Amino acid sequence: MRVLILVAFILSSCSSNINLSGMKNLNFLPLERSSYKVKKGDTLWTIAIKSNNDPLRIAKKNNLKKPYTIYPGQNLDLRDLDNVKLDKKIISPSWKLPTLKSTDKKYEGSYWLIFNGKIGDPVFTVLGGTVVISGSSLPGYGNFMMIDHGKGYLSLYAHCDKLFVSKGQKVIAGQQIATIGSSEINRPTLKFQIRKSGAPLKVANLKFY
Repeated sequence: MRVLILVAFILSSCSSNINLSGMKNLNFLPLERSSYKVKKGDTLWTIAIKSNNDPLRIAKKNNLKKPYTIYPGQNLDLRDLDNVKLDKKIISPSWKLPTLKSTDKKYEGSYWLIFNGKIGDPVFTVLGGTVVISGSSLPGYGNFMMIDHGKGYLSLYAHCDKLFVSKGQKVIAGQQIATIGSSEINRPTLKFQIRKSGAPLKVANLKFY
């Protein structure tokens, strides 16, 4: 039941709540920004992705109550969000590496892993789950995939070439789901992130095998 509530919370179709609709102009906000003025079409989810923050922490910091409605012109306080305590404790499992072990990788900030491989190199799912996004629905991220692993975990795969699984399809850990591409980027790249309850996890703390 908790998983269903979380998925409904993240994937809500209401444009004023946390959802995956209307994702436009997703340029990252400066991480040091202390506040954000809500624009038309914004949701807590898109603001959280842009600023590498947790939508639940943003909501709690700004005393927003369910259904977490925001409105254009509203100023959201983004200060000290890491100190906003949530009820759930994050315990990260071990993850399958999302591409070949030989592929060069680097950190982009604290929350993204960048793999610079070759066009056509395999992309693997890091854990079993259900595909919730598959396609070019997130501007700036090319062919994009998001997989729900249950217990609040989501994995994100950006700039893919070919996508081999569709929305709603079940996948297992280590299954090839795509190939590395250069969609909406100038070199073959897999941009990868894991989120827990909406918040990005620090890649330095993730365990891959």
